[in-house]
Amino acid sequence: MYFQFLIEDESTEVLIRHIMEKLKENYREKEIYYDSKSFHGLGHLKRTGGLQERKTGNLLNDLRMYLRAFDRKLSGMKNTSIVVVLDNDMNETKIFREKLEKLAIENMIFTDHVFCIAVKEMEAWLLGDMNAIEAAYPKVRKNAIKNYTQDEIGDTWEVLANAVYKSGLSGLRKKAGNAYTEIGKAKKEWADRIGIFMDLENNRSPSFQYFITSLKDRIEKSSQYG
Repeated sequence: MYFQFLIEDESTEVLIRHIMEKLKENYREKEIYYDSKSFHGLGHLKRTGGLQERKTGNLLNDLRMYLRAFDRKLSGMKNTSIVVVLDNDMNETKIFREKLEKLAIENMIFTDHVFCIAVKEMEAWLLGDMNAIEAAYPKVRKNAIKNYTQDEIGDTWEVLANAVYKSGLSGLRKKAGNAYTEIGKAKKEWADRIGIFMDLENNRSPSFQYFITSLKDRIEKSSQYG
């Protein structure tokens, strides 16, 4: 089974690397391969595509272009899937996924594909596994998480920052200043350290379970050596 991931940012790419290694361990009888292309942010869906398309570095802006490219690349291969992983900062998830599916239809994407939407963002998947957080950060401030509602459109990475960053959210924001670099660095660290300990079967995030189920279903239906 071969997965081609299109991923909104580098921190999610780090987490998916851990997840895929766990899946490969769980399905030793299968041959599982994957590759990923990460972007520099979500961007927005363009209304139309055309011959003058230019890469922007943002996932949604470039989605048509990359879906078509990977559809061509994978057309002669069996047991392949394009997996698009992105955040849902403010869109209603069902409607958002319908828009993405419509885009795939309009661009005649015949390769199997699935849109996996983290609600509200990737850090919600980390917050769905408290045991993994505690294993990665033994000094976690649990009070910072107690009022968090799983997969709610609200503060997410901010909650995790208050729980695990040494000086909390205010300290991270102060260090980051007006640049995103320090926040992005922290998010990659959380994905790496917590991702190592995540239990794929026991995560409270519904959007994470949608993602994992989508991968497992495809692996289980694939032939032994593909």
